[in-house]
Amino acid sequence: MKKTVDIIFTCRPVEIKKPISWVNAITRMKTRSPFDHVSVEYKDYVYESVAGKGVHKIHWNDWVKGREGTYLISYEIPRHLVSFSKFQDLEGTGYDFMANVYYLFNKKEKLANKANNKMFCSELVAHMLGFKDPHLYTPDDLERKLREYDCYITEI
Repeated sequence: MKKTVDIIFTCRPVEIKKPISWVNAITRMKTRSPFDHVSVEYKDYVYESVAGKGVHKIHWNDWVKGREGTYLISYEIPRHLVSFSKFQDLEGTGYDFMANVYYLFNKKEKLANKANNKMFCSELVAHMLGFKDPHLYTPDDLERKLREYDCYITEI
């Protein structure tokens, strides 16, 4: 059994022909972070929550398609710190667009009353890591908490 799990933070480049890249850039700006997404990679699968799909898992080879030029910072953490049973409980949950809007307009206090049937990327990872109040974590907040673990940086 693999003894580590990768927590992957991404920074996608802005491209005129890819409007989602504009949203990513705005997210980085408003959260004052170099990261626009966070996910979990384990045994060739990526576990994440994204717009249009919500909470799901996807094979690594499919996940990297269309991500050319994306920078990855990955932390290897012990497997026992990540709950895949929490992922299974949340799989199929929709993506939380309103939470992104709250962050974009500096209304983080409204997250306390957010819908429980929807989830954004860092919230899912914080759930899987067992953090209290997972809805309050941005990708940047998670990265700061994981700095004690081994890290590597690469580009797709």
